[in-house]
Amino acid sequence: MQQKIRRITHVYSGVAAVAAFVLEPIPALDELVIVPVHFGLCASLAAARGVKVKSLPWKPIRRLIWYGAAGRFLANASIGLIPIVGNITNALTAIALTERIAKYVDDAIEHPDQLPPEITIESLKQLFLDIIKKRQEKKPSHATTNGAATAEAS
Repeated sequence: MQQKIRRITHVYSGVAAVAAFVLEPIPALDELVIVPVHFGLCASLAAARGVKVKSLPWKPIRRLIWYGAAGRFLANASIGLIPIVGNITNALTAIALTERIAKYVDDAIEHPDQLPPEITIESLKQLFLDIIKKRQEKKPSHATTNGAATAEAS
């Protein structure tokens, strides 16, 4: 990915993350804001690469955006009930989806004759589960820390 494309992607990822974090308490409102952000990302990437927006492979891009929105909604409907954790997870899934959309569009522009493999609900589900798993692995375990401290004090 070119530096210019990365910068555009990171700006849109930041916008999506902030929107997801702030709007998380209201179900599906973040999706209503983030979906147009994703379409704007695609148009910005096409403009940055000097490609007409109409020449993008919109069918798989739309599918990726809407499947991603549905996957985020389902993932955040269950985890979103936990205060702060829901906000953070919502922001992380927004970043992951935005980055994935950017990679897909950039690959499609770079190799128009050979489109990247289509995105399915299963692949997005796995992407979101991997993010949640990594987030949970980074959390320090209080039981282990307290147990170790108790053992050392004895």
